[in-house]
Amino acid sequence: MPGSPPRDRVADPGALARRIRKTILAVDGVLEGENVFGDGVAFWVSGKQVAHFMKDGRMEIRLTKAMIKANRQRLKADPRIELRRSASDWLIVQYDSAKDLPFITELAEIAVAAHRPPAGTPIKPPPIGADLERRRRFH
Repeated sequence: MPGSPPRDRVADPGALARRIRKTILAVDGVLEGENVFGDGVAFWVSGKQVAHFMKDGRMEIRLTKAMIKANRQRLKADPRIELRRSASDWLIVQYDSAKDLPFITELAEIAVAAHRPPAGTPIKPPPIGADLERRRRFH
């Protein structure tokens, strides 16, 4: 992107994705399951998908409309972020460097906190089988 500082690109994008996966799974309350919106894995908090990898070094994170609105100027100013045109819970994050890991971790932690159930509430697992297929039909 013009005007952006030079970035140290990772030689193995798969290795960076694995580091991101490991970091997100270390956040309290995150479980791994199938992606409702495509192939591959997704990250779930109490039965709600909060993040998933896309192709080409991008991932979507469910930050919530309120958090996106509260942080809109900061998010808009960051060249790694793609905001959707309509009001959405989701944003897209581009990653291509290990320097992006703390930023993605911060966003994931915000998303997890926004979807974590109150203390004492049983945690719902990611959907499987018919429940997963039903959710896929609606997306």
